[in-house]
Amino acid sequence: MGENLSSPTAFKGLEEAVEDLVKMLQRFAWCRMYSMIDRLANATSKEIVEQSLYEALRISRSAYDSRRPLCEDGRTVGPYVAGEDSVKAILDLLDKDLQSGLELVRKVAILALTGYARRGGGD
Repeated sequence: MGENLSSPTAFKGLEEAVEDLVKMLQRFAWCRMYSMIDRLANATSKEIVEQSLYEALRISRSAYDSRRPLCEDGRTVGPYVAGEDSVKAILDLLDKDLQSGLELVRKVAILALTGYARRGGGD
């Protein structure tokens, strides 16, 4: 835990965490389930981030465990469950530096929607 946030190892861990969370959240955008993404984009506290991530993880885990798609709306979108290390990295950053953590969470939300546009969902 002696790593500071500017170390290359810490940055790589956060970069991977962002990619992993985007991978999970973009599936909600593909399904037009924006509530969690919107809450993350507008989060003003760690508690809001925790609640939103919990909801996304719970829905993804449930769909994954029951072997069902996240949604079927003209296409089948399978769930993806972000890894524990990714979630922990974000929550740890929020504990260490709330403002930087909230900025990173907004970035995750924006990138999740950008992935939605690349998938061809902007109809």
